[in-house]
Amino acid sequence: MAKIYFMLTSNSGVGSTTIFATRARRNIDDLLAFFSQYYDVSANYTKDKDMIDLLVLPEPFGPFNNERNLPVIQIPTILFLEREFEKIKTHIDAYLAKK
Repeated sequence: MAKIYFMLTSNSGVGSTTIFATRARRNIDDLLAFFSQYYDVSANYTKDKDMIDLLVLPEPFGPFNNERNLPVIQIPTILFLEREFEKIKTHIDAYLAKK
């Protein structure tokens, strides 16, 4: 099973920011709990970067260094903000079905 990384935070060099305006940790934990029923997931790039097979990236999102040239699924940020996990899953499933 592919390990999927949800890129929900960004390191600006001064600190990190998240796509969630409030309750970031809870939102990320809820997202991981939902998707872990279906996939091997992570939101900790530093810990898991050598095991990640696929990046899920909110669109738009700031620049990032895809150091391993991993495949990227871009999903509208609004789906993350509105906690539309089923719709996000539909995007991921459609991508994986093509592979």
